[in-house]
Amino acid sequence: MIAVVSYYVVKAAQGDFRVPDFNDPANGAVAFGWNEFLSMIAVWCAFATVLGPVCGLAGYFSRSGSGSLRPLLRLPFRLLIPVVVIAETTMRLHYESSGPDASVVGPVWTTARLLAAALGLFFIVVAGATTWRPRPTVASSAAPPPN
Repeated sequence: MIAVVSYYVVKAAQGDFRVPDFNDPANGAVAFGWNEFLSMIAVWCAFATVLGPVCGLAGYFSRSGSGSLRPLLRLPFRLLIPVVVIAETTMRLHYESSGPDASVVGPVWTTARLLAAALGLFFIVVAGATTWRPRPTVASSAAPPPN
């Protein structure tokens, strides 16, 4: 929640949340939009309160577990971030590519999507290789070495 408040305070300091001052519309005056500012903070703090523990639990499950299928059980939780990055950058690219920064937005979001896809593929390959690698059996590890 501290990060959310800090983000919106910086945006406010940079000039966002300016709305027309309807008390003096002829001069084109603007005022600070407290309603927009506080509503955005409230919405994103609510999301952070709900999603923070959920993402923390996903992080825990991505590192825990036992048994020979542990890497495959961890995989969905490890793929969470690459999938979210691909989904968000695809949505942002759709909306932001027609704006004034289109020449920068397209390559940046495309690069982020490619890196997220590569990371997801890496997680899948590592989980598969770790799950199906040969393991020593109890009998072979307990046998004395030959003389």
